[in-house]
Amino acid sequence: MSRQLPPHAHRYFWDIDPTRLDVDRYPAYVLERLLEYGDLPSVRWMLEHFSREDIIAVLKTSRRLSPLSANFWALYFGLEKESVLCLSKPYQRAQDKIWPY
Repeated sequence: MSRQLPPHAHRYFWDIDPTRLDVDRYPAYVLERLLEYGDLPSVRWMLEHFSREDIIAVLKTSRRLSPLSANFWALYFGLEKESVLCLSKPYQRAQDKIWPY
């Protein structure tokens, strides 16, 4: 049986039916949403149900995290900022080119 999101985390998955989300099949999607938007109960659930290595892997490779959230989680896990994709200088410059005004 697959893991299900707790009801208090459903609000972070506004674009889907969270009751049908298979957490084991889409862990990166779940982790990105909770790392970016999660409140304390949701983050506690995330830390209890996902390994540290899985969370760090998503944190290092995600392009969907804001610099603010990525910086917080990099500090929390003791990571070098250079190892987090959305905190790297080339990534931040690439974002600026989308809207040059």
